[in-house]
Amino acid sequence: MEGYKHTGPIDCTRPFDTESLRGKTAIITGGANGLGEAYVRALVKAGAYVCIGDPDVEKGRKLEADLPNTKYTPCDVSKWTDQVHLFNEAISFSPTSTISYVVANAGIHRRDEVFLHNDTDEPLEPDLGTIKVNIVGTLYTTKLAMRHFIKQNGHTASPAQQDTCLVLIGSGAAFLDCPRAPQYCASKWAMRGILHSLRRTAFYYGSRVNVISPWYVKTNILSQEAFERVSRAGVQVAELEDAGECLLRVLSDTEVNGRSIFVSGRKWAARGYLGLDLEDYTGNALIVEIQEDQMKGAPVEMGLYI
Repeated sequence: MEGYKHTGPIDCTRPFDTESLRGKTAIITGGANGLGEAYVRALVKAGAYVCIGDPDVEKGRKLEADLPNTKYTPCDVSKWTDQVHLFNEAISFSPTSTISYVVANAGIHRRDEVFLHNDTDEPLEPDLGTIKVNIVGTLYTTKLAMRHFIKQNGHTASPAQQDTCLVLIGSGAAFLDCPRAPQYCASKWAMRGILHSLRRTAFYYGSRVNVISPWYVKTNILSQEAFERVSRAGVQVAELEDAGECLLRVLSDTEVNGRSIFVSGRKWAARGYLGLDLEDYTGNALIVEIQEDQMKGAPVEMGLYI
């Protein structure tokens, strides 16, 4: 596996083969509902083993009972010990005692108290629970994923390494204006920050890091009223099955590293997802030059420091 290099937009219309995913083990946080469930179903269909981490015990156990090659483990991603347990359970569940793919999908969207105004004499401390789940939880997942990838593949890139991949789940809010939701927007922009921090060094461990950013998809992350408002405005939502296929596309192609893929309405992409090529600023020569100088001060050869 080579280090990160920009080769232009990803051609998401190109056919791909999921055979390489067969028999591999994946962890999906927040995998019992919505987009997470779509990712689980897509991977199981491709022949992978999937460990589902989610606080929804009833739905998680039902999914485990309904699908082959799945294991449900209760997990609140904001709790470090829960995630450590999830990864340990995945290793025990895996036929090869290894983890190939980790999808950091768990996330919440709440009424944002940072935005809300109160008429009290003193300002009220806002609930930052969205940050705790969406950023802190993802950082826990990232650390554990990289720990296991390094343990499996070692510290130095070599042809003998097995492909491993961390997929961070962003959102359209990772690059669009989304009013009145500063915590959610900050948390999804953070996925891109993690990507930029890891993509030039992860290959030392046989690893790739990518972001999938879904558009509006009808799940329970937003209220029914919110989706009705979106529909009345004439907005075309994305499809759950397209999100699942997008994940398979990213995992099955070892050349996809350091990229952001947008799961869109089909009016923008026939398959429901496309590479927007946002992460390299190729049209801005000044930013490209600044990035080159940034890397001179932080050489990628220091691969140990991920």
